[in-house]
Amino acid sequence: MPTKLFGSGLSTSSSGSSSASSSDSDLSSDSPVSSYRPMNSVARRPIASVEVLRCMRCARAVEATSTDDVTAMGMVRIAHNLYYCQRCAKMVGYKLTT
Repeated sequence: MPTKLFGSGLSTSSSGSSSASSSDSDLSSDSPVSSYRPMNSVARRPIASVEVLRCMRCARAVEATSTDDVTAMGMVRIAHNLYYCQRCAKMVGYKLTT
């Protein structure tokens, strides 16, 4: 009685002989080539990025996303990418807006 070996196209019979059987059913239509997609359609840019806000006086650092409110994180924006923590902003006399 011939038995088919798992995962191969070889079948064996009780007499010990083997023969290769190839059929179209062994070939899968879902090959890696047929399911190819360009990388730019798969990879998307993140909506928000992580930023490190560092006080320019005491070097206290806070991690925040680009969509977070910096005042809620305890930082005061002095200029573009320049921050004081609220404690240092009070010490130097920076006017806090609430």
